[in-house]
Amino acid sequence: MGGGGFLGLGPAPSAPAAPDYRGAAQETASGNLDAARANIAANRVNQYTPYGNLVYSMQGEDKYGNPMWSATQTFSPDQQALYDYDVAASKGLGQLSQTGLNYVQNMMANPFSTSSLPALQSNLQQAQMQQIAGGPQLSQVGDAQAQLRAGNAPNLQTSLGQNVGMAGWDRASNLLMQRLAPQMQVQQEQLDQKLASQGIPIGSEAYNRAKAQLGMQQNDLMNQAQLQAQGIQQNLFGQELQAGQFGNQALLGQNQAQLQNLGFTNQAQQQDFANRMAGMGFNNQQIQQMYANQVAQQQANNAIAQQQFANQLTGANLSNQARQQGFGELSYMRNEPLNTLNAVRSGAQVQGPSFVNAPQQAVTAGPDYMGAAQAGYNAQLANFNAQQAAQANLNSGLMGLGGSLGAAAIMAPAMSDIRAKENIQPIGVLTNGLTLYSFEYKDEIKSHPLAGEGVHVGVMAQEVEQVYPYAVTTLDDGYKVVNYGLLP
Repeated sequence: MGGGGFLGLGPAPSAPAAPDYRGAAQETASGNLDAARANIAANRVNQYTPYGNLVYSMQGEDKYGNPMWSATQTFSPDQQALYDYDVAASKGLGQLSQTGLNYVQNMMANPFSTSSLPALQSNLQQAQMQQIAGGPQLSQVGDAQAQLRAGNAPNLQTSLGQNVGMAGWDRASNLLMQRLAPQMQVQQEQLDQKLASQGIPIGSEAYNRAKAQLGMQQNDLMNQAQLQAQGIQQNLFGQELQAGQFGNQALLGQNQAQLQNLGFTNQAQQQDFANRMAGMGFNNQQIQQMYANQVAQQQANNAIAQQQFANQLTGANLSNQARQQGFGELSYMRNEPLNTLNAVRSGAQVQGPSFVNAPQQAVTAGPDYMGAAQAGYNAQLANFNAQQAAQANLNSGLMGLGGSLGAAAIMAPAMSDIRAKENIQPIGVLTNGLTLYSFEYKDEIKSHPLAGEGVHVGVMAQEVEQVYPYAVTTLDDGYKVVNYGLLP
């Protein structure tokens, strides 16, 4: 690639110079300041109402030359007279409130006391109610000692061990899988070795198909093992069920024999119990009559105690009502000075004038010098981009004609390493999909036999290497070059 461009193309057009943004910004700021001053002056609207006036006036300038404004608010004559009366009344009220303040200070110096009030009645002597202690102790029949000669009945068998349901199926399945798992592992290893020896890479379609076929075969083996395990579990369950039924039949026969022996013993106990009940009936009637007499006496005593408690409660309520009334009187006497002081301090206030919100002048911005400068620069930059696009189209056509050029013109490699270039700008895309750039060689590279001075157009070796590695060569100094004659 020569110093004059790519395949004889002339130097790339120069980009336009950047506009004077600082000057444009200063002019824009100056215009905005003038507009702000005009807006402020337009918004200073004098107002005159029956209650007062609001007048704006200029009071010189600040150190930056900006006008300084003042706003003066005055009452109307009638409102001014009311204001003077209000000030005089406030002075008089202030003097009067000082007298009331001394009164309040004297009151607060004496703490609030309830020593003169009757004591609050809160503890009443509870009348003791007499309670009836438990019911009468009736005679009880002695427990007949049953003679259980047959012994305890044995328990029936209700569980069938560890071979029932899913648990039994799982045990049988685990036993079969312990034998089947090593065989399946050997098949996996044999298949991997076979595929590797045939040169079939991992992840290829043939590899995945072979692995899937073996997986289906091993899945069929596991399903057969599950079905066999189910049959084994059912056989074990049937054997345990038959053994449990035989044992339960023997236990039922033994229990029936025990029940017959107990029947004779219970008949003798019932006869003895009936005889004792007849003897104790008379004694229990006498005890119940004595208990009824005690209940009647205790109920009379409780009625007297309840009346005494009611009398005490009535007296305590009367005493507490008297205390509450006295507390209210003391509170009123204490708060009366505070209420009087607050009444003296309050009074009608003069109503100030209410001004309307004057319509605000719309904010007007100064001339946009910055935008104008940017628009001019954008137009120049668009023209530069158009020239660059035209040059890119020309270069693309020249690259398409590379096959018809002589080997001396196109087969020579060019310094295309991105590390050797600067001022890199994309200008188009070649028909083979590679991006075409304009660039300059760095100062330390310009003297290289495959580089040169000026602006050049070409591709980047690192991008070409990702798509067409055969067209890229690495030199002894480590830089990469592209043989354009090998590009499609």
